[in-house]
Amino acid sequence: MIGVGKVKQYANVLDKPLTRNKQEVSLSAFAFLFSELVQYNQTQVENITELERRLEDAGYAVGARVLELLCHRDKGNKKETRLIGILSFLHSTVWKVLFGKAADSLEKGTEHEDEYMISEKELLVNRFISIPKDMGTFNCGAFVAGIVRGVLDGAGFPAVVTAHFVPMEGQQRPRTTILIKFAEEVLRREARLG
Repeated sequence: MIGVGKVKQYANVLDKPLTRNKQEVSLSAFAFLFSELVQYNQTQVENITELERRLEDAGYAVGARVLELLCHRDKGNKKETRLIGILSFLHSTVWKVLFGKAADSLEKGTEHEDEYMISEKELLVNRFISIPKDMGTFNCGAFVAGIVRGVLDGAGFPAVVTAHFVPMEGQQRPRTTILIKFAEEVLRREARLG
């Protein structure tokens, strides 16, 4: 039995329970590691598009693992099967695990039926990054777009996910919008399910 103030020691890492209380990573440690990821990839590419693609690929791997972990931990290995369900799961649950709060907004696109947007006023990955003048259109939100795409693909909702800066009146920094454009098969399946 564990007494007050005593910590149970595990002999093997496999003996540790998967369900753990709130875990937080140091913001400064994350900022340092992420800036190193950006700097390393910047030396490996020749243009901004390639750099954003590499960040998105890194985020995709994170997203696939986050989905596995959350489905196992919280849902008993059940995954969302409906479009609105997976979007609200992303907007609230995934965002809270990754960033400590729900996303600022989740909106349906007005021009296209297959588009949804998750917006964040100050996305964590863009907070500590200063972009050189020659890379003015570079958006570190590509990493988060990759995470979103990884979660969606893993749940069976293929989509093209991109990150965009959207200027806001009265704000010095633009907000970041993650644009999700679902594959047609997802919309057909959703219509079939009613």
